[in-house]
Amino acid sequence: MRFDVTQRTEQFLNIVRGIDAVVMELRTPGEGEVRNRRMARRLQTLSQCLRALGAQLAADIAVQNDGHSRMRETLAASERQFRTLAENLPNYLARHATGAEIVYLNPRLEAIFGLGIDKVVGKAPSQLFPDGRFEGYESAILEVARTGEEGQLELRFTTQEGEPRIHHVQLVPERDETDVIVSVLVIGGDITERRRAEQDLKHALDFAEGVIAAIPDILFELDRDGRYLNVWTKNPELLAMPKEELLGKTLDEVLPAQQASAAMRSIGMADRQGVTVGETLMLDLPDGSRRWFEYSLAKKLGETPATDTFLILSRDVTERKRIEEVLAGREREFRTLVENSPDTIVRYDKELRRVYVNPISAALVEGGLAALIGKKPSECPGGPNALIYEEKLTEVFASGKAAEFELSWTEKDGAQCCHLIKLAPEFGVHGTVEHVLTVGRDISELQVSRQKIHQMAFYDPLTGLPNRTEFNERLVRITSEAGGQRKFASVMMIDMDRFKGINDTMGHAVGDQLLRDAAARLNLCVRSCDTVARFGGDEFAILLPDICDRAVLEDISVMILGKFDEPFYLNGREVYVSCSVGLALYPPDSVVADDLVKYADLAMYAAKRAGGRSFRFYSKELTVDATAYLLLESELRRAVERDELELHYQPKVLLDGNQVIGSEALLRWRRPGVGLVPPNQFIPLAEETGLIADLGKWVLREACLAAAEWNAGRTACHTVAVNLSARQFQFRDLVPMVGELLEETGCRPEWLELEITESLLLEEDDTILDTLSALKAMGLSIAIDDFGTGYSALSYLARFPIDTLKIDRSFVQKVTTDRRHAELVKAILSIARCLGQQVVAEGVETAEQADFLLANGCQVAQGFRYSKPLAKSDMATLPRLLELDAATEP
Repeated sequence: MRFDVTQRTEQFLNIVRGIDAVVMELRTPGEGEVRNRRMARRLQTLSQCLRALGAQLAADIAVQNDGHSRMRETLAASERQFRTLAENLPNYLARHATGAEIVYLNPRLEAIFGLGIDKVVGKAPSQLFPDGRFEGYESAILEVARTGEEGQLELRFTTQEGEPRIHHVQLVPERDETDVIVSVLVIGGDITERRRAEQDLKHALDFAEGVIAAIPDILFELDRDGRYLNVWTKNPELLAMPKEELLGKTLDEVLPAQQASAAMRSIGMADRQGVTVGETLMLDLPDGSRRWFEYSLAKKLGETPATDTFLILSRDVTERKRIEEVLAGREREFRTLVENSPDTIVRYDKELRRVYVNPISAALVEGGLAALIGKKPSECPGGPNALIYEEKLTEVFASGKAAEFELSWTEKDGAQCCHLIKLAPEFGVHGTVEHVLTVGRDISELQVSRQKIHQMAFYDPLTGLPNRTEFNERLVRITSEAGGQRKFASVMMIDMDRFKGINDTMGHAVGDQLLRDAAARLNLCVRSCDTVARFGGDEFAILLPDICDRAVLEDISVMILGKFDEPFYLNGREVYVSCSVGLALYPPDSVVADDLVKYADLAMYAAKRAGGRSFRFYSKELTVDATAYLLLESELRRAVERDELELHYQPKVLLDGNQVIGSEALLRWRRPGVGLVPPNQFIPLAEETGLIADLGKWVLREACLAAAEWNAGRTACHTVAVNLSARQFQFRDLVPMVGELLEETGCRPEWLELEITESLLLEEDDTILDTLSALKAMGLSIAIDDFGTGYSALSYLARFPIDTLKIDRSFVQKVTTDRRHAELVKAILSIARCLGQQVVAEGVETAEQADFLLANGCQVAQGFRYSKPLAKSDMATLPRLLELDAATEP
């Protein structure tokens, strides 16, 4: 028997309403897998019913032609409603054929795939995404279609924007009237945030458990009746009774009545408010001690109100109670101090009204305390300073940060006063600023001293000239003001050429007088608009604004050089000190103040390197030279670690027999891209920058290694001579360093000779004598290199432990052509013979020179007649007896 169309329609609408209810539930927050699976099954059942009912309804409609039109409209409307619901689901919905081909997908899944339905229908996911982005999705569909069992999976993929996501997918088989699987319905949703939340929750739980295990406090869990459910503590001795006895008991059974009643009230308050904090109680513990505990409660929600529990965190605050009592006494003490403080102390509320004023503050105002309490600064005492005060108070209330400022004013008697006002925020229980405490101190005397210090900070105390800071400020001001006016200016740097020697020999007091006299002479050479400044030491600077002609600068430079040519009268003596001058022009050289100073300095050093007593203008070539100098320094610093240094050795030969008895170690630098660099091109740089210490140590070690190697197993000694720089004697570790190297390399002291210059012996420094004596005592021999070329003073030959004199090549070269040089060499040989010192002649190149030296008593020579400097390997193979052709010239 068939139902009529009206009945079929009512059944159809009921199914649609069921689908609607499922969709509404899916829209409800919460995306559990169980719910999604249940909803999928309901959708499948409703869909099958809808399909069967539609077939029956169509048959009935065919019978009842008069209702055919109305029913078709109803079906169309129902289909639209179903599609509208499906397309607006918060989850994604898809139907796949049994081969995984897409039959339908809602817009939510279109957005995930990034493809419209017209692009995907009839295609499997692997065809759409061959890159495997949705790996596992298609195989899960095929498995459900094959087995007919529901399935689910967590699908992990990366979106088109590169964001990793996790989706939970529920797969339900759909069957026709004959129970054949015709499609697979897929319902899925994004659970990325939930997974993250679960992970965060796990971390939080792990952290909480760690905290509970680590904290020294006691944690209780009680039910609504005050019954102990759990106890966690590291200090069981703080419990009212052992834990195993405590569990299951109520507060009334454990605590005294008064404390138990108070605790139950706290539970009731936490039940209403969720938390209760800061409650305290006192307990007598089993060990006989009486202790105070502070506890806080938090309500822990159960499945029903009846199963709610309460977490109680209890902390032993006995010591804090004791401290509070001490602090209360201290508070009374500090109140006494505040009220007797010489500083003004005032507390303000949010309306900027005074709520506390100490006596010293009250005494400053007519009417005293009554005139100030409850009043704003603008109300009492009023005036512009009060408005400034209120602005600062408002800032502290707004920012919550402490502040301070200085308040200056003129009193009625005309005296200048200055107070340092410090403002400190005072926070309430909610973290907001409730009050601001201000402390004022009279710093009038400090302000006067500060002004004097400020004045001193910008002027040189010795000469009274502006210092570097003041000079730079004026230079910046001039360059900025002249920017649009096409005015020229100049920076001039002046350095005294022999100041250090005078300062060291005549004393610092005389040096100071020289600086004052130099400052006075510089002031005589400049215009009234110019600035003469002292940068420090013997370095002066002059700022010359409004320059109209380069000739003005030349005239001033010449005048300065002339003034310094005049003798300085210091300590009753005439002293001559020249100077070097460098100039840089604004704006041709630079418009940057720092660059002008730097360029003038470069020009001054160029003048100094040219011999001093001159002036020089800056040019770009000076910057290039300075850059090259810096590059050379940088590469030299890395030369040792890069193994770019090497020693060459020039043989020392006995003039009588041409026997090699030793050699002089000569440093060479094989600079990449340049080749061998002789020492005169980089040793001065090493001395100036302090690198000579590292280079000197490296040379000594290599020379000691060579000496140890060449003397091993030999009876005749081969002595290796090493030049020491005067700068090396400034390092106090020279003697121990030599000793360590001798021990490290196995070199015996008699195999090593140290060569020094005459200038080192003229410094009249006892430490040099002590150092040379210590080296001599170790067994090393000492030689004076280039003897006769410095400021020779024969007294040091007897005073210092000198073993050898090395006659400079400039004398040896002319012994056969210049009678005066020949007589000079004879005199040196005679002096050395009288003092028992050996003589080595340097730069011997001809047989005639060798014959002259041998005839006049010289024992040893070195020079190109015998050999040029050789690499270590070549030196090792050099014959001990040299065969020379007397007629051969170098």
